[in-house]
Amino acid sequence: MDIAATLRSYDGKRVAPFRAVAEAVRGAPESAVPVLLDLAVSDEAALQVGATWVVKYLAERGDAPCGEAAERVIDLLERVGEPDAVLHLLQTLPHVEIPADRRARLGRALKRLIRSERVFIRAWAYNGLGLLAVADPARRPEVEALFDAAEATESAAVKVRIRRARAGLAPAGGQELAAPGRAGFSRPG
Repeated sequence: MDIAATLRSYDGKRVAPFRAVAEAVRGAPESAVPVLLDLAVSDEAALQVGATWVVKYLAERGDAPCGEAAERVIDLLERVGEPDAVLHLLQTLPHVEIPADRRARLGRALKRLIRSERVFIRAWAYNGLGLLAVADPARRPEVEALFDAAEATESAAVKVRIRRARAGLAPAGGQELAAPGRAGFSRPG
């Protein structure tokens, strides 16, 4: 299958080309994800949106990017411009381990994205901040302050996501903080 050509057939509405790619690469996601991440850097909207959709889809089904691919997912948050592609990357974050050397970069990207005009991007960026606070507990006070400020001004959809992110931060019965993708952290639906 020519992945790029299939993704380019996206009409802006139907995700059938994305599903076709996902089905074609399902047997070998470890080799397909780097190709998809290369395509996501493209200036073409269909490639950005389609490639990130497939990466998210695979991650949701247990084939999350790891290692260098996880680093690239984080790096792409600063590079992709299509709002749907940004959202897909944010929705992939609960499924990836956040490498220590990418935490500062991710924090900068998320702080920029919580100012997006798009409600769902803001909501998932706040979710990402919660994940970042779990990965790096030293960031928790800053993240909690951002959550507090947002709960005073944000839309209901963003507030719901913040409440779920806060639940993921809360230690349960004195145990360690919740791992990404568990407790209050939302997985894409």
